Amino acid sequence: MQNTNQRARFVYRVQSWWKKPPLILIYLLFLILSIGSVYGVLIHNNQFFYGDDLGFHLARIEGLSQSIQQGTWFPRINYFITGGMGYATGIFYPDLLLYPAALLRVAGLTLAQSYLWFVLLVNWVTFVIAYHSFHVIVKNSHKSLLFAFLYGMASYRMSDLIYRAAVGEYLALMILPIAFVGLYQVIKGNERHWLTLAIGMSLLFYAHLLSAGMMILFSSGFLLLNIRGVWQEKRRFLAIVKAVGVTLLLVANSLLPMIEQLLFQRLRVQDEPVFYLQRQAETIGEYVRTAIQNIGFNNIGLPILCLLVLWLCLFRRLEKTDSQLLILAVTFFFLATSYFPHWLFHGTTLNAIQFPWRYFIFVTFCVCWIMADNYNRLFSNQLGQRVVVAVLVVSVLIVNLTGQIRLTEFEARRGGQVTLNEVDGETQIGYGKEYLPSNMSSWASPTGLLSEPSDVVQTANMSRSKNVFSLDVVTEGPAKLIFPLIYYKGYQVRFEGEGTVSEVEDAEKFKEADMHGFVQVKVSGSGRLTLWYEGTLIQKGSFYLSWITLFVILAVSLSRKWKNSQMEKLQK
Repeated sequence: MQNTNQRARFVYRVQSWWKKPPLILIYLLFLILSIGSVYGVLIHNNQFFYGDDLGFHLARIEGLSQSIQQGTWFPRINYFITGGMGYATGIFYPDLLLYPAALLRVAGLTLAQSYLWFVLLVNWVTFVIAYHSFHVIVKNSHKSLLFAFLYGMASYRMSDLIYRAAVGEYLALMILPIAFVGLYQVIKGNERHWLTLAIGMSLLFYAHLLSAGMMILFSSGFLLLNIRGVWQEKRRFLAIVKAVGVTLLLVANSLLPMIEQLLFQRLRVQDEPVFYLQRQAETIGEYVRTAIQNIGFNNIGLPILCLLVLWLCLFRRLEKTDSQLLILAVTFFFLATSYFPHWLFHGTTLNAIQFPWRYFIFVTFCVCWIMADNYNRLFSNQLGQRVVVAVLVVSVLIVNLTGQIRLTEFEARRGGQVTLNEVDGETQIGYGKEYLPSNMSSWASPTGLLSEPSDVVQTANMSRSKNVFSLDVVTEGPAKLIFPLIYYKGYQVRFEGEGTVSEVEDAEKFKEADMHGFVQVKVSGSGRLTLWYEGTLIQKGSFYLSWITLFVILAVSLSRKWKNSQMEKLQK
């Protein structure tokens, strides 16, 4: 009798868990998926698949960790990249979401270990965010689980994570559901949640600027499809305006210094586009072929393609919001193909997207959302619904497993711990070297110092600590000193002694060599010269502006929660 009661209690508990799974079990499942989805290519045999952008992002992490260890917690210039000459990743590639990896490196882990734990963390958090974001809207644990599974295991996200090692983009995929939930709530009538939209868009910006720009396109499309309801409720427009305003304040720390630097000097990104949209776009057939082969940098995956076709055939079964998402999915898929006239936008900021198949981010998101929200519409009985889910789950797992197996065949792209720990900062500057000064052609030793004319300059006791150069200088007449530092706005110089020194400027000629793009000062007399990167007033002001905005948001939110709790106590 006792065994029967125990068995009955166990069955009842399992049934309860099935109806409403405990969060701890859900999180454990996400952890297993996070490890299993990358085990074969990032963990097994201590080998890494050396993704396209991996070296550059490892150099970013290493440079950030070195700056933190030296006491500079928010560096604008990365002195590990370019072998010590400094590259402005802190201005053009926000580091906010890289801090977990950098802090692991500071704690003593190797660069490879730090990156691996970072990937696993991002993987797990992506599942968690996807689950809770969907649950906020749909209020169904099973559907939320399915969305998190489909989205977290999506082929394009896995391609970003492994094949491309596109850190900014897979961080954006992690944040995207938050931004969409905020957008959905504001546009669909719950305008009180405009702050969710602001926070989601801000985090997207700090994750990947290009993805944030594409999210603006997506949001505009979603708004256009719902313009009648928004127009009738002016409060929703006001909520959008507030979200935009707060977003600009939160991202000012990165946006304003970026604009300042682009206005201050010409950079390669302004004059020499590395990629053109039309050249990178492919036909539908080519994208299907890549999906069938299940490998590549633009692999949208067979599951997403099949589900997209399925719901196009069943369009009339969808409710309004899901039908709108399907329209956007088809639109962005079309934008990713060569059938769209991308050449019309080569001279515009839209070309900064570089690869039209980046739009697969939104195709993937929309299709996963639609499927999770509507799988129960395929069959009226529970058995049919469960079979659909089971087939879908097995198919996605098989696609992921075969993809990992395919990647192990790329021996030339697989590097062990040694390869990852010996990242060369001088060579890892990114494929396009977009943020070097425009037309910069020379290179210099990161420890050298050039003087012109050299016969009238004597230097001694030169030292470098962090980003500070110090040396004794004696000149018989006016002379130029060219430092092995890439020229960006924010360098300052001080001269202590008898003589004068100019402001920091762009370098000129050195023995017929064009040293354009390096830091130069003109000095005369004798004394101690110190040159360092101090940053700019806009950099400092925008930093405090963003942090003050964040603290105000937190203070107001906590205050409201406290007042609500007090009101609830009084009502009781």
